[in-house]
Amino acid sequence: MQRKQRKQRVWYQYLQSIPELVKYQIVTKLTLAAALYVLGKVSQWAIESAGRVAVTSGDFLFLFTSWQGWLLVILGLSVLFFYTALELNTKIWYCSQIIKGEDAPVREALRFGMEGIRRFLNPAGLLVILYVGLIVPVAGFGLSISLTSRVYIPSFITSVIASTPLYLALYRLVVAGFTVVGVLHVFVLHIVLLGGVGAEEAIVRSRQMVKQNFKSFLVQMLLFYVRIAVVVALVVIAVSLPAAFAYALSESRALLLFLLMLGAAVSSLASFLIDPYFVLKLTQLYYEFSRGEAVEIPVRSRRHHPFIALGVMATVAALGLAAVVMDIYFDLLFPAAIDTQVIAHRAGGNEGPENTVKGVEAAVAEGAYGSEIDVQRTQDGYYVINHDTTFKRLTGDSRKPSEMTLAQVRELRLTGSGEPVPTLEEMLDASKGKIVLFVELKGETADRRMADDVVQMVREREMTDEVVLISLKYDLIDYIESMYPEMQTGFLAWLAYGNTAALHCDYLGLEAEIATTSTIESIHNQDKLALVWTPNTEDEQKHFLCSDADAIITDNVAQSARVRAELEQRSDLERMLDELVQVLM
Repeated sequence: MQRKQRKQRVWYQYLQSIPELVKYQIVTKLTLAAALYVLGKVSQWAIESAGRVAVTSGDFLFLFTSWQGWLLVILGLSVLFFYTALELNTKIWYCSQIIKGEDAPVREALRFGMEGIRRFLNPAGLLVILYVGLIVPVAGFGLSISLTSRVYIPSFITSVIASTPLYLALYRLVVAGFTVVGVLHVFVLHIVLLGGVGAEEAIVRSRQMVKQNFKSFLVQMLLFYVRIAVVVALVVIAVSLPAAFAYALSESRALLLFLLMLGAAVSSLASFLIDPYFVLKLTQLYYEFSRGEAVEIPVRSRRHHPFIALGVMATVAALGLAAVVMDIYFDLLFPAAIDTQVIAHRAGGNEGPENTVKGVEAAVAEGAYGSEIDVQRTQDGYYVINHDTTFKRLTGDSRKPSEMTLAQVRELRLTGSGEPVPTLEEMLDASKGKIVLFVELKGETADRRMADDVVQMVREREMTDEVVLISLKYDLIDYIESMYPEMQTGFLAWLAYGNTAALHCDYLGLEAEIATTSTIESIHNQDKLALVWTPNTEDEQKHFLCSDADAIITDNVAQSARVRAELEQRSDLERMLDELVQVLM
C-alpha cells in the first residue's frame, strides 16, 4: 500500500510542477528570443560591413582574418554564455526552488542565472561552456542548450569515417569517451551554482559524486526515461484511438483534423517540458547525493489555475475552427502530388558504377531529374570525374588527379565494374538532352581556372540549361554568378550563419540535418531553390519528398521512385500525418 502511494506521489510530484515549468519556459524562451534578435542584428551588421551577407563553411577563414570576423567570434562566445545563463543556470535555480518547496519567481531565476555566469569566466569555466554548447549535442547526454541542439558532424565527413573501419572504430571510441565525460560531469553546473565553488573544483567534485553513486544514478535516470516513455505512449494512445474510432464512425475529415492537431498540441507540450523535467531530476539527484539521503519533491496543496483552464478552452476552440477551415482547403494544404525532384548522387547513386558514364545512363533509366558528379583537374590540365582526394578507394591507386596526367588516369579501372575514369566531356555528352547534370567543382583544383574551363565546355555544347555548377567553395560560386550569369549555380553549405538565403547562387544545398521547414521557406523567400543532400533511407526520403524542398541528392534512386509512388497513393489520413510531421520538425 505504501509503495503504491509512493508511486502515485512521484507522479503527482512531477505533474504538479507543470504550470510553473510552462510559465518558466515561456518567459525564458521569449527573453532569449529578444536577446538573440538584438545580437543577431549586431552580427548581421558586422557581416554586411565586410561586404558579405553570411559566413559559411565555404569561407569560414573570414572569421580569423578580419575585425568583423573576430567580433563575430566574440559575439558567438557571448551568446553561448548568455544561453547557458538563461537556459541552464536559471533552470537549475528554478528547479532547486521547486524541490525546496519555495516560491520560484521567474524574474529571480533570471537574475540568478545572469549573476551565475561570472563563475564561468575563467579557463575551466570556458571549457565547461564549450562542452555544454558543442560537445553534448554530439555525445548525446548531458545538459545542453537549444541554440546548438542541431550541432552535428557533416555527412561528407561521417561517410568517409564509415567507409574506413579504423576511422569508424576511432569515431565510436571518441563519441563513447565524450558520453562518459558527459555522465561524469553532469553535476558541474549544479555544484558551481548551488554549491558555490569554482568551475575547476566542481569538475573534480562532480566526477567523485557520480562515481560514488553510479548505481543509484543509473537506476534513477533509467526510471526517469521509462516514465517519460510511458507518458508519451499514453498520449499517443489517448489521441490515436479516439481519432481512429471517430473517423471510422463519421469519416469526417474535420473531426480527424481536430483530433490530430489536439494530439500534436499535447505532444508539443510534452516536448516543451521534457528538458526542464530532465534538469529537475538531475537537481533532485544532486541534492540526494550531496546530502546522502533521499530527497523528494514536496507535494503542495492543490492550486487552482483558472488561466490554464481558459487557455486550454481557447486552444481547443481555435483548433476546432482551424480544422473546419483546413477541411475546406484540404487538397491545397495536403497535396497528394510530389513535386520534389530526385538527383542521383555521384552519377547514378547505387544504381550504377560511381562517377561513370554508365552511372549517368543508370540515372536516366531510373527517371531521375538530375545526376550529380565530381570534377577535378589533372596534372596536364584536363578534367576527370572523381569524388575523393585520391583514386585509392575506387581503383586502388593512391595518387591524386592533380598528380597524374590524363593518359595515366585513362589507364585506371574501377574495382568491380572495370569501368574507366571518365572525362568531363564524356559525362556532358552522355547527359545532353537526357538529364540535368549537377557538376561539383571539387577539391584542391577547384578554382577560377576550373570554373572558366568548365563553363567553356558547357557553352560549346549549348548545355547552359542542362548543367548546374555546384561547390562547397562559396567564393567560386560567387565568381561564376558574376562572370557567367547565364549559368545555373548551387552552393553546398554544411554550416552557415547570417542571411544565407541571400547568397549569390540559384540553388542552396543543405545537408539533411539542417534542412528544416523554416530554412527551406527562407530560401524560397529569396527566390532560390532548396537542394537537400543526401537522404538515403526510406524515412529520410519520405520526409524530404513530402517537404517543400525542390530536389534531393540521393544514392538510392530506385528506392526514391518507389517511395514517391507510395506517397502519391496515400490516404487522406496519411497525407495529414505526413504534413503534421513536416510542421513539427
